Amino acid sequence: MTFHLAWTELRLLLRKRITAYSVLAAPVLLCAMAWFADRTQPTEAWAGTMGSRFVLLMVISVYLVSTTVFTARRQSLVLKRLRTSELTDTAIYLGIGAPMMVVGLAQTIVYFGFCLAVGAPLPSNPAVVLVGVILGIAVALLAGIATAAFSRSVEVTQITAIPVMLAAIAGMVMVQSSNDVVSTIGTFLPVVGPGHLVTEGWSNGNALLGVAATVPSLILFVAVALKAFRWEPRQ
Repeated sequence: MTFHLAWTELRLLLRKRITAYSVLAAPVLLCAMAWFADRTQPTEAWAGTMGSRFVLLMVISVYLVSTTVFTARRQSLVLKRLRTSELTDTAIYLGIGAPMMVVGLAQTIVYFGFCLAVGAPLPSNPAVVLVGVILGIAVALLAGIATAAFSRSVEVTQITAIPVMLAAIAGMVMVQSSNDVVSTIGTFLPVVGPGHLVTEGWSNGNALLGVAATVPSLILFVAVALKAFRWEPRQ
């Protein structure tokens, strides 16, 4: 039942022009950036590039899309009808969110593979990179569900998504600061912690900060989703 829901959601995801554009255009855009702007950079600079670009990918493809999809499904009474089925609440979340997680993972693989093809070095610690990718997808999806809780319509998500999106972009900039305090604060902003793990995994650095920075975001977004998300349409 959950698999059937996920498969249906995947087809709906690719049928909508806006979401399909996000799904297809994001990796193309990042690959173009890698070709035109990144491939001539020094080898040691690739780690930071991979981490920041991964954050950007998660914001565009998983966070924004999940915010839109969960808002649309709730407002169109899809979630309400699903709750009358044999599916549990967790299964509904997974069924709707699974396609976005799979797409996010596929996009990440495409982007990382392209970067390796144009000159990026192999990651020094692939396990840390993998953990960063998994946590990044999870945080972005949970952030989308939490944001959907405050969105009364799909159109409103263009406004309600701004705080998390700006925080993630600000974090991407802050982690590049030479000031350790500023850099550390930036790592704790949404989705940036997993991006830090990708960077440290590529350069064989210390992954503890990335894990420590990711846990609060996971707890916050889960708590907000559990407390604020409603299965009935918001008025």
